[in-house]
Amino acid sequence: MILIKNGYIVTMDPQRRVYKDGFIAINNSRIEEIGESKDIGNRYKDATVIDAKGKVVLPGLIDAHTHLYQVLYRGLGDDMPLAEWLMKCIWPLSRYLGREESYMGAMLASLEMLKTGTTTFADSHYINIDKNCHDGIAQAIEEIGIRGVLGRATVDSSPAPEIFRESIDDAQIGAAKVIEKYHGLANGRITVRVEPLNETLASKEMIKAMWDIAKQYNVGMNMHLAETSGRVQSSRDKYGFSSVEFLNSIGVLGPNLLLAHCVWISKKEIYLLSTTGTKVVHNSVSNQYLADGIAPIPELIRNGVTVSVGADGACSNNNLDMFGAMKAAALLHKVNEMNPLALTAEKVLEMATIDAAKSLGMEDEIGSLEKGKKADIILIDSNRSDMTPNYSKISNLVYATTGDAVDTVIIDGKVVMDNRNIVNMEESKILERANVVVGDMLTNSNSWDLVNRSNWLFI
Repeated sequence: MILIKNGYIVTMDPQRRVYKDGFIAINNSRIEEIGESKDIGNRYKDATVIDAKGKVVLPGLIDAHTHLYQVLYRGLGDDMPLAEWLMKCIWPLSRYLGREESYMGAMLASLEMLKTGTTTFADSHYINIDKNCHDGIAQAIEEIGIRGVLGRATVDSSPAPEIFRESIDDAQIGAAKVIEKYHGLANGRITVRVEPLNETLASKEMIKAMWDIAKQYNVGMNMHLAETSGRVQSSRDKYGFSSVEFLNSIGVLGPNLLLAHCVWISKKEIYLLSTTGTKVVHNSVSNQYLADGIAPIPELIRNGVTVSVGADGACSNNNLDMFGAMKAAALLHKVNEMNPLALTAEKVLEMATIDAAKSLGMEDEIGSLEKGKKADIILIDSNRSDMTPNYSKISNLVYATTGDAVDTVIIDGKVVMDNRNIVNMEESKILERANVVVGDMLTNSNSWDLVNRSNWLFI
């Protein structure tokens, strides 16, 4: 048993209760009790005590959309639009993305996420040249102790190079294999969702096939949608519908679908998302980084659509710090709508916790600190210059601080980071091995020109 006491606890429960001096009792993997520290009494005298005085206690942050493997490509795809970014960076390097590289990407990404307070992520892994890639990702999740949604993604259409495309049969078999092998593993820390990558690189038939697998196994489906105006125009040219309307026309909208981006959507499409209960994940940093556009997030929220936050891949961000993603989301929409209340600190924090859990169908297990839920908890040091004065703690969390304020991380009732030290792994070994792996990929793909594209003289 673990007892966290004397903390400033932000529960994110339905009443949005905040205990200014609170405690949380953890029994095995779940929260047994939560309340005011003065009411503990002697009930937990044999527990391992974590004194949270001077700490803000939050549900672990949930990154609802990322690409773990892209952390290996950090800094290699800068200053390119999406199509060029794919052609010059993602596709060439990914020819050499096998099980070992996927494992290292997942380890490095998980390390960064844990160090910045993310306890759950939803991955999108669409590079399936090595059919054992997901084995490497799952191994990393098990070893480091994070909670992860394996996104078994697929492509079958141009302009994706042929080497990355799968037949519908192969994609369905591959998805079923990953689901049957890993869904619910590691005491439920590993789950699986399927993903036809987007409306351009996955055919109508592939999208429907993945939707069928999601329904057959009741795992839910993710998809990139309406990320660029070009993809929306491609949908109109090919199917006669814009992107959301196209999915609606083939019966692929609903509460088990999570759509990343949704930048170029109409009022009619917002209505379709709202009435079908389809979820959206906002990737404010990558949308700016790749010059995709600005998604109508406040309008989606005003129309009742559940919206979460994603850091996206570290090759289009370039980090996985959800504190940065929250701040970017809030500021982007304030200036876009010329309205300081377009997205408040409180709403963005909801989007990164309980709303993200709802987006993944996991709101009964994670996303808030409540009795009976999984004990996924982070402690943030408020005795820092960027958290001082500390009277407005929620504002500070979103607008002032960064992920390195996270002191302690608990996942599934186990301490995985203590005083900023990862418990299960040696950080230096992960960093050292990742550099070696990426160096080999750059050499094998003849892509060292990605490292320095400026006219600066490096001696």
